[in-house]
Amino acid sequence: MNIECVVKSKDRVGEVPVWCDRSHKVWWIDVRQPRIQSFYPECGSHEVFLVEGKAIGSYALRESGGMILAQEDGIHLYDPATKSRSMLLELEGDIEVNRLNDGRCDRRGRFWLGSMNDTVREPDGSFYSVSADLEVQKWFGDINIPNGVAFSPDDTVLYFADTPAQKIWAFDFDLEEGRISNRRLFADLAGNPGRPDGSTVDAQGFLWNAEFNGKRVVRYTPDGRIDRVIDMPVTNNTCLGFGGPDLSLLYVTTAWQGLSEEKRVQEPLAGGLFCLDVGIKGLPEPRFAG
Repeated sequence: MNIECVVKSKDRVGEVPVWCDRSHKVWWIDVRQPRIQSFYPECGSHEVFLVEGKAIGSYALRESGGMILAQEDGIHLYDPATKSRSMLLELEGDIEVNRLNDGRCDRRGRFWLGSMNDTVREPDGSFYSVSADLEVQKWFGDINIPNGVAFSPDDTVLYFADTPAQKIWAFDFDLEEGRISNRRLFADLAGNPGRPDGSTVDAQGFLWNAEFNGKRVVRYTPDGRIDRVIDMPVTNNTCLGFGGPDLSLLYVTTAWQGLSEEKRVQEPLAGGLFCLDVGIKGLPEPRFAG
């Protein structure tokens, strides 16, 4: 398989590659810099947008244009064209040690995301949904590092991972009501070097997960069995998403954070954006409807 580093961005913690069918670009973030980036495959151009704040945990494109950013004090509106940023919704801004992390939109345009303690690895985070009219629902707590939010093609399952716990869970998901229930273990990575980070679901309903410290990307069957493992050239793989005009390419973000100085020398592409042709198509990424 051809695994190409298409952008040597040297992200401290690259995350959330999302294909935009309007701009024909793949967008992603560097959590820690913090910055938003885009790559235009047609001409190979790479744009970088520095953003105010301490971090960007995740984001989503908006139906009405621009995007929303999940940061340390809440959810912000952001327009790359004007580089303007404004507060949309305060969320856990009163908890000084917490910040928002991984999130995704469902196919009704709700944004599902988690929070985490950004100072010590304690289970102080919570999982939320934000509706188009900005109604916030808290679903559960006791989260260390929320990651891996993804939805099955038939909108009946929501996936969620807690990275340090090395577990991926599945929930029954009601798209119309915007509710989750019946939490159950989907995959247990205990004993493995890798920890589950960001996820996406392909058109066949299989879950793809990027493993931080695992040097691999894993495809799971809908019942949680490992279907395929792709060895990656870097240790810390963080998230992945399908892109290209027909969504047939898998983009993978990576990180150099957590690597020793020696490892960084051995892995000069760590923190880059990778592209893989895995022979499987993905699904369009839903946009925030608010």
